[in-house]
Amino acid sequence: MSWRGWVPARRGRPQPERLVLEVNMKRVAILWLVFFALSSLSAVSQDRPLTFTGEAFEGKPFRKDIGHGLDFVLMPNADGSTGWTIEVLPQRTPSDLDCNDFAWVVTPPYHFWNALYLDTQYGTTAQEAVHRSPREFSFVLNCADFKTESERVELAIHPSTASKKEVDEALAKLGSSPLGKGRLWIEDSKITPGHDSGTAEDFGAIHWIKFKVEIKFPTGPPQHSKP
Repeated sequence: MSWRGWVPARRGRPQPERLVLEVNMKRVAILWLVFFALSSLSAVSQDRPLTFTGEAFEGKPFRKDIGHGLDFVLMPNADGSTGWTIEVLPQRTPSDLDCNDFAWVVTPPYHFWNALYLDTQYGTTAQEAVHRSPREFSFVLNCADFKTESERVELAIHPSTASKKEVDEALAKLGSSPLGKGRLWIEDSKITPGHDSGTAEDFGAIHWIKFKVEIKFPTGPPQHSKP
C-alpha cells in the first residue's frame, strides 16, 4: 500500500462560541479565587488586634481613631489631680447626651479605683500610677448597649431604688453586652514623685507618658455606634 499522497486529517478549529465559553469560565474561576483570597485576608484582619503607641502631656487629651465609629481617649482630669482617665467615645455626637463614655459602664469597680484611672486619685501617688501596667478595660460598642449597661450599673450600685429581683437580674446580666477589650502599657514617663505623710498629702504629678495600647473587638459583624 502506497503512503504517497496521504495527508493527515486536520483538527477542526474551535468554534467561536466555544472560545467565548472557555474564556468566561476562566474569568469566573479567577474571580472566585480573588474573592476567597480577599475573604481570607478580611478574616485575618478582623481577628488581629489593633495596636498603636502614643504620648500624652500633662493637661492635654490624647485621641485615637480605633475603628467602628469609636475613639480611644486619654482625658485629662479637671479635679486638681494630675493624669488622665481612659475613655472610649463615639465619634459622632449622639442625640442622647447621656451616651458618652463606653468604657466606664463595663469596667468595674464603680465606687473605687479601677484601671481607667491613670492619675493621682484615690490616694495613688504619681509613681504608683505609672507603674500599674498593663491596665485592662472593656467597652460597649454602641449607645443602645451603653444605655442597657448603665441601667444595670445604676441598679447594682443603688440597689435601694429597685426590688431584689430587679437588682439580682441586673447583677447577673451586667457586662453581658458585646464588648471590646483593651490593654494599655506605660513604657516611659516623667513625673514628680509623691508621698503620703499623715495629714499632709502630696501625691506628686504626672507630666508625660509614653504608652502602647491593644484593642480587640468581638468577632462577628461590626456594630457601629448609633447616634
